[in-house]
Amino acid sequence: MKHIFLSFLLVILFAACQKSADTVCTDGTIRWGGEPAVDGLGWYYQSEDLPKSVKLKNLSSAWQKDGLQVKVCIIRLDEKYQCFCAEPMDVYQIKSIRQR
Repeated sequence: MKHIFLSFLLVILFAACQKSADTVCTDGTIRWGGEPAVDGLGWYYQSEDLPKSVKLKNLSSAWQKDGLQVKVCIIRLDEKYQCFCAEPMDVYQIKSIRQR
């Protein structure tokens, strides 16, 4: 019984320390794509680690600098950003962000 309890405790501890499979940490650049009111993209994020540019839902004004190099950990949401582009952009929520 003691071994089963310790094994169970270790499994829980291991699971709590791992990042969510949905979380992606990547280096990239904050970009300004023009005013959304006139068919621009607004602020978005570009990274070589992601297949395409994405919208960051909770990007605060402190990070809204075109060309800013950052490292972010983000989680993909079920939302799409509708734009005048080939296909809607995926929307991500920032979990952590820091300048590179």
